[in-house]
Amino acid sequence: MKYGILAATAGLALVACGGGATDADADGDGTVTSDEAAAAMEAAGDDLKPEPGKYKASMTFVKAEIPGAPPQMQEMLGSAMSQSMEFCLTPEEANEGFKKSMTEGQDGCEIQSFNIDGNDLDMAMVCKPEGGGEMNMTMVGNVTPTRSEMKMTMKGDMEGLGEAEIEMDMLQERIGDCDA
Repeated sequence: MKYGILAATAGLALVACGGGATDADADGDGTVTSDEAAAAMEAAGDDLKPEPGKYKASMTFVKAEIPGAPPQMQEMLGSAMSQSMEFCLTPEEANEGFKKSMTEGQDGCEIQSFNIDGNDLDMAMVCKPEGGGEMNMTMVGNVTPTRSEMKMTMKGDMEGLGEAEIEMDMLQERIGDCDA
Protein backbone atom coordinates (compact mmCIF):
# COMPACT_ATOMS: atom_id res chain seq x y z
CA MET A 1 0.00 0.00 0.00
CA LYS A 2 1.69 3.14 -1.31
CA TYR A 3 0.31 5.62 1.20
CA GLY A 4 0.27 3.15 4.15
CA ILE A 5 0.69 4.35 7.71
CA LEU A 6 2.20 7.63 6.62
CA ALA A 7 -0.66 8.65 4.34
CA ALA A 8 -2.18 11.21 6.64
CA THR A 9 1.12 12.53 7.89
CA ALA A 10 4.15 12.00 5.73
CA GLY A 11 2.25 12.71 2.55
CA LEU A 12 1.35 16.07 3.99
CA ALA A 13 4.89 16.59 5.12
CA LEU A 14 6.28 17.07 1.62
CA VAL A 15 3.69 19.60 0.44
CA ALA A 16 5.13 22.86 1.64
CA CYS A 17 7.74 23.83 -0.86
CA GLY A 18 6.21 27.06 -2.18
CA GLY A 19 6.63 30.77 -1.60
CA GLY A 20 5.21 33.02 1.19
CA ALA A 21 3.15 32.06 4.22
CA THR A 22 -0.23 30.56 3.43
CA ASP A 23 -3.07 29.78 5.82
CA ALA A 24 -5.31 27.23 4.15
CA ASP A 25 -8.47 28.10 6.15
CA ALA A 26 -9.95 30.09 3.25
CA ASP A 27 -13.42 30.57 4.74
CA GLY A 28 -12.15 31.34 8.26
CA ASP A 29 -14.35 28.75 9.98
CA GLY A 30 -11.50 27.25 12.03
CA THR A 31 -11.42 24.04 9.98
CA VAL A 32 -9.32 23.28 6.91
CA THR A 33 -11.03 20.94 4.47
CA SER A 34 -9.07 18.71 2.12
CA ASP A 35 -10.14 21.01 -0.73
CA GLU A 36 -8.87 24.11 1.11
CA ALA A 37 -5.53 22.42 1.83
CA ALA A 38 -5.23 21.32 -1.81
CA ALA A 39 -6.04 24.88 -2.95
CA ALA A 40 -3.36 26.31 -0.65
CA MET A 41 -0.82 23.88 -2.06
CA GLU A 42 -1.77 24.78 -5.63
CA ALA A 43 -1.56 28.51 -4.83
CA ALA A 44 1.99 28.04 -3.59
CA GLY A 45 3.07 26.95 -7.08
CA ASP A 46 4.40 24.03 -9.08
CA ASP A 47 7.27 23.51 -6.63
CA LEU A 48 4.83 21.66 -4.39
CA LYS A 49 4.98 18.50 -6.45
CA PRO A 50 7.31 15.78 -5.24
CA GLU A 51 9.86 14.23 -7.53
CA PRO A 52 8.92 10.76 -8.74
CA GLY A 53 11.08 7.93 -7.47
CA LYS A 54 11.68 5.48 -4.68
CA TYR A 55 11.18 6.87 -1.16
CA LYS A 56 11.96 5.64 2.30
CA ALA A 57 9.62 6.81 5.05
CA SER A 58 10.56 6.32 8.71
CA MET A 59 8.68 7.05 11.89
CA THR A 60 10.72 7.08 15.10
CA PHE A 61 9.10 7.00 18.51
CA VAL A 62 10.51 9.75 20.75
CA LYS A 63 8.47 9.53 23.94
CA ALA A 64 5.09 8.82 25.46
CA GLU A 65 3.54 10.16 28.61
CA ILE A 66 0.56 7.97 29.44
CA PRO A 67 -0.17 8.25 33.16
CA GLY A 68 -2.53 5.24 33.19
CA ALA A 69 -0.18 2.87 31.37
CA PRO A 70 2.53 0.66 32.89
CA PRO A 71 6.12 1.28 31.66
CA GLN A 72 6.12 -2.02 29.72
CA MET A 73 3.13 -0.85 27.67
CA GLN A 74 4.90 2.40 26.83
CA GLU A 75 7.97 0.44 25.68
CA MET A 76 5.78 -1.80 23.50
CA LEU A 77 4.10 1.30 22.07
CA GLY A 78 7.50 2.71 21.13
CA SER A 79 8.48 -0.49 19.35
CA ALA A 80 5.19 -0.65 17.47
CA MET A 81 5.30 2.99 16.39
CA SER A 82 8.92 3.03 15.19
CA GLN A 83 8.91 1.66 11.68
CA SER A 84 9.95 2.37 8.12
CA MET A 85 8.80 1.46 4.66
CA GLU A 86 9.80 2.05 1.08
CA PHE A 87 7.46 2.95 -1.75
CA CYS A 88 7.58 4.07 -5.34
CA LEU A 89 6.02 7.38 -6.38
CA THR A 90 5.24 7.14 -10.09
CA PRO A 91 5.45 10.17 -12.40
CA GLU A 92 1.64 10.14 -12.61
CA GLU A 93 1.28 10.18 -8.82
CA ALA A 94 3.93 12.89 -8.47
CA ASN A 95 2.09 14.96 -11.09
CA GLU A 96 -1.07 14.75 -8.95
CA GLY A 97 0.86 16.47 -6.17
CA PHE A 98 -0.45 15.68 -2.72
CA LYS A 99 -4.17 16.08 -3.29
CA LYS A 100 -4.63 12.30 -3.18
CA SER A 101 -2.77 11.91 0.11
CA MET A 102 -4.75 14.82 1.54
CA THR A 103 -8.03 13.00 0.91
CA GLU A 104 -6.93 9.43 1.70
CA GLY A 105 -6.42 8.14 5.21
CA GLN A 106 -8.20 11.07 6.85
CA ASP A 107 -11.21 9.13 8.18
CA GLY A 108 -12.19 10.54 11.54
CA CYS A 109 -9.73 13.45 11.29
CA GLU A 110 -10.34 17.13 10.66
CA ILE A 111 -7.54 19.54 9.71
CA GLN A 112 -7.65 22.58 12.01
CA SER A 113 -4.78 24.59 10.52
CA PHE A 114 -2.39 24.18 7.64
CA ASN A 115 0.26 26.87 7.22
CA ILE A 116 3.15 26.90 4.79
CA ASP A 117 5.99 29.42 4.64
CA GLY A 118 8.78 28.62 2.22
CA ASN A 119 9.95 25.14 3.21
CA ASP A 120 8.36 25.26 6.68
CA LEU A 121 5.11 23.46 7.46
CA ASP A 122 2.94 23.89 10.55
CA MET A 123 -0.20 21.80 10.70
CA ALA A 124 -2.78 20.78 13.30
CA MET A 125 -5.65 18.31 13.15
CA VAL A 126 -8.13 16.64 15.45
CA CYS A 127 -8.87 12.93 15.10
CA LYS A 128 -11.93 11.26 16.58
CA PRO A 129 -11.63 7.57 15.74
CA GLU A 130 -14.60 5.27 16.19
CA GLY A 131 -14.57 3.82 19.68
CA GLY A 132 -11.66 5.98 20.82
CA GLY A 133 -11.06 9.33 22.45
CA GLU A 134 -10.23 12.60 20.72
CA MET A 135 -6.58 13.16 19.77
CA ASN A 136 -5.06 16.50 18.78
CA MET A 137 -2.12 16.16 16.39
CA THR A 138 0.43 18.78 15.39
CA MET A 139 3.19 18.52 12.81
CA VAL A 140 6.02 21.00 12.44
CA GLY A 141 8.95 20.62 10.12
CA ASN A 142 10.92 21.36 7.01
CA VAL A 143 10.21 19.97 3.55
CA THR A 144 11.53 19.86 -0.01
CA PRO A 145 10.37 17.97 -3.11
CA THR A 146 12.68 15.05 -2.17
CA ARG A 147 12.81 15.10 1.65
CA SER A 148 10.79 15.99 4.71
CA GLU A 149 11.61 16.04 8.41
CA MET A 150 8.68 16.47 10.77
CA LYS A 151 8.07 16.38 14.51
CA MET A 152 4.62 15.04 15.28
CA THR A 153 2.93 15.42 18.67
CA MET A 154 -0.34 13.71 19.58
CA LYS A 155 -2.24 14.71 22.71
CA GLY A 156 -5.56 13.42 23.91
CA ASP A 157 -7.60 10.72 25.53
CA MET A 158 -6.44 7.14 25.14
CA GLU A 159 -9.49 5.06 25.95
CA GLY A 160 -9.13 3.38 29.32
CA LEU A 161 -5.80 5.08 30.09
CA GLY A 162 -6.67 8.78 30.25
CA GLU A 163 -4.82 11.76 28.83
CA ALA A 164 -1.68 10.97 26.89
CA GLU A 165 1.04 12.74 24.92
CA ILE A 166 3.07 10.94 22.26
CA GLU A 167 5.95 12.40 20.22
CA MET A 168 7.37 10.94 17.03
CA ASP A 169 9.87 12.09 14.41
CA MET A 170 9.19 11.42 10.75
CA LEU A 171 11.67 11.39 7.91
CA GLN A 172 10.75 10.79 4.31
CA GLU A 173 13.36 10.98 1.58
CA ARG A 174 13.88 10.03 -2.03
CA ILE A 175 16.47 7.24 -2.22
CA GLY A 176 16.64 6.67 -5.97
CA ASP A 177 14.67 5.61 -8.98
CA CYS A 178 11.83 3.14 -8.78
CA ASP A 179 12.72 -0.50 -9.40
CA ALA A 180 11.76 -1.64 -12.88
